Amino acid sequence: MPTVKLSFKEYNPVIVNDALTLKQYWHNHLVQECPQQSATTRDSIVRWLLAKDLKRLELLQPKEIEVAKQAMEYRWKILHQRYLGISPEGAYRNLITRLGSLVSAHSQIQTWVVSSRARQSSFIDVLQHLIQELLQNDTYMQQQMACIAQLTNDKQLQNTLLFASIEEYALRSVRNQPLLVYCFVSYLRRNRCGGSTQVFGNKLPSGVSLAINPH
Repeated sequence: MPTVKLSFKEYNPVIVNDALTLKQYWHNHLVQECPQQSATTRDSIVRWLLAKDLKRLELLQPKEIEVAKQAMEYRWKILHQRYLGISPEGAYRNLITRLGSLVSAHSQIQTWVVSSRARQSSFIDVLQHLIQELLQNDTYMQQQMACIAQLTNDKQLQNTLLFASIEEYALRSVRNQPLLVYCFVSYLRRNRCGGSTQVFGNKLPSGVSLAINPH
């Protein structure tokens, strides 16, 4: 008989707001969803989903646990759909494609992109430049990289978790628009829709794995 995947409430219909139950749910869920991954990898992913802090979850109220659970489901969807089990180069292309489709839908950015053929290629350059800025200068992303470095020594898994973290963070709302859109528009204003950027082409940003663990 085929394995039936249970939702969190179906897995434990009585205790749905308990941190330890939440942790056990994710361990069981990942065994079903990605059995090809090692137990060590799955454990690292679970700790990443739980933000490595089960004690913090134990202090939350039931409604707060529910919100945290939804956030974990969202992070897992991002990780599983576009990054897990993909080569670093392929995962990075998926990141650029996902963020590019999001950013290019903004009317001001659309106007900039179509204003000249040269800027159609510059769009990707700016996007990759902004990702590099997040890795190098953003406090939250610095904290995420430090956390990921503690979760696993596997460089590919580090990059996988990093790309998922970048996407999740880039889509967070700032002034009623995704963070990356806000950063992109701010960049255009600073540079008056011109100027040069660092070009990565189709390659990973320099030192992606080193950005997590430079030593």
